Order: sequence, then C-alpha cells, then structure tokens
Amino acid sequence: MLRRLYLIVPLLAAAVTASAAPPLQKLWSERKFDAIERSLHDSCGGARDDDGQSELQSFETAFDSQFRAAQSWEADRAALAQWRAQQPDSLAQALVEAIYWRAYAAQLRVGSVVALPREALDLYHEQLGNGRSRLQQVKAQAASCPLWHSLNISLLLEGGAHRRAVAGAYLDAVQRFPQDLQIHFAMGRAYSPHGGGSVVQFDQFARRAVFFTRPSEGGGMYARLYWREDGNGSDAITFPDRRSLPEWQLVKTGFEDLLQRYPLDAAARNKFASFACRANDRDTYGKLRAQLGERILSEQWPDSWPVEACDRKLLKRG
Repeated sequence: MLRRLYLIVPLLAAAVTASAAPPLQKLWSERKFDAIERSLHDSCGGARDDDGQSELQSFETAFDSQFRAAQSWEADRAALAQWRAQQPDSLAQALVEAIYWRAYAAQLRVGSVVALPREALDLYHEQLGNGRSRLQQVKAQAASCPLWHSLNISLLLEGGAHRRAVAGAYLDAVQRFPQDLQIHFAMGRAYSPHGGGSVVQFDQFARRAVFFTRPSEGGGMYARLYWREDGNGSDAITFPDRRSLPEWQLVKTGFEDLLQRYPLDAAARNKFASFACRANDRDTYGKLRAQLGERILSEQWPDSWPVEACDRKLLKRG
C-alpha cells in the first residue's frame, strides 16, 4: 500500500498556450508521432542539458506535464490508440502511453490524505497496470533507452510492488545504464523515509548510486539525491551534528563536483548555498552567496530557511 502522495510524480508546470508550448507538447498537440519518435531516439543517446540532467528527463516531464495540466484524458487516450494502431512496435508510443497511465492514475490520489475507497484503489492499480503492461510489450527495446527502465521502476513502486521486485528491476537497469540519473532517482524513492524506507537506507542507497555514476558525476549523485529529497517545513534536510545523515562533507563534495562540471547551473548553486546555511558552514555559504548575488531562486530555499535568515545568521557584517 502506498503511504503518501510522495510516490506519485509531483504535479508539474501548469498548461501553456499552444503558441508558447515546449516543442514536444506542440508536437503532441499536432499529433506528429514520427517527430516525437525521432526526438526520443536522439535523447536516448545520453545527451545532457546544461545542468547535467538527461534530455530524457525533459521528454518525460513534457508529457507528464501535458497530460496532468490538460486533463483531456479521453482525447489523449484516443490519440495514443491512433498512434499505436499506426506503429504498434513504437518505443516512443509505449513510453508516452506509460507516462499517460501514471498521470491518469495520479489524479485519484491528488489531495487525498486518507486511504482510497476499495473501488478507487482498484481503478488506481488497474491504470498503473496498463502502463506496466504496455512497457512489457516493448521490453525487447529496453536495451536501447534508459527511460524504459526508470518508468518501469516508477510504475512498480507506485503500484505497491514488493521491494525485492523493484530492486531486481533496478539491478537490471544499472547493469545496462549505470550512469543514467533518472534510474537512480526512481529507485531512491523506495528507500526514502517518505516512501517506506528509512534515513539509513536512503543514505546507503545514495552512496551506492555514487559508485555507479562516479565516471560522469564524481560525487555529485549523493548531492543530487538529497537535493531531490529536500522539502519544506519538517521535511527540510538539516545537519544537526557531524554524525547525522546526510553527511555534510559528502553533500559538499558532491555539489562541488557538480558545479565543476556544470558551472552555469544556478539551481545547484542556490541549493548548495541553502544546504551550507543549514550545515552552519560559514565559509562555504559566504563564498556561494557572493557568487549568487541577486540570482536567488527562492524555490531552492525552504520556507523555514529563507536566504534572508541565512544571511543574518552567517554573513559577517561590517
């Protein structure tokens, strides 16, 4: 049984107009299936954006956001059926359909703070099962694209699969694509305290993920996983002492490795500074704060640790 909405991919950006839509969303609205297929093929090659994130994340986010924001479930399902009839072996169609079913299932849990009625829960699992089934139908193509694996892990988790089954899917995934970030992000949710794991389990997982991704990320995966784990209020990560988890020195080294590789990543620099404040690392915070200047991204600072409070706490005044 799912414990909370944490296992559902968060509601992403609101719908945008067709004229301002990101390219993939525009291609979808125009039903240009071949162009979507080409876009996926290009992204599966391992290309990364300026912040080091895989272009596949942008592919997944574009469709997840589109489906959740538009709420045109019947029309989108009909378009998927049309695409599937035209190209039954299309990997892109299968991945987009899996994203659709996950988003469709998620609407049942939005705002839910109590267990779903049995009928709604059955429907929820049925929709997730539809996504898993579609992925299995193109499993022979899984070796060509890591997104198949991260979606498979996510659907297993959200469907309440046994930890052993999810771990098996993760092991298969990292054997094929050890440095794919999305695979590790997906599996990290299984070990998070918010998803039924524990602080120790999550930290052990983060250290293992660093082993797989070190060639491309250095120690950055440790920082990335805790960055995604960070929240607001009581969910904000703190560093009460040197024996606590996460280990501040590993977080610090991880962000330093990320910024060495992706120096223009303003979000990473903001989050690094926010963590440095919470770790009471005055020197690191002062250096980062000087680099940031007015380029503050408030979404990277928890409400309980705003940049103004960190400045008062750690910056020396004349």
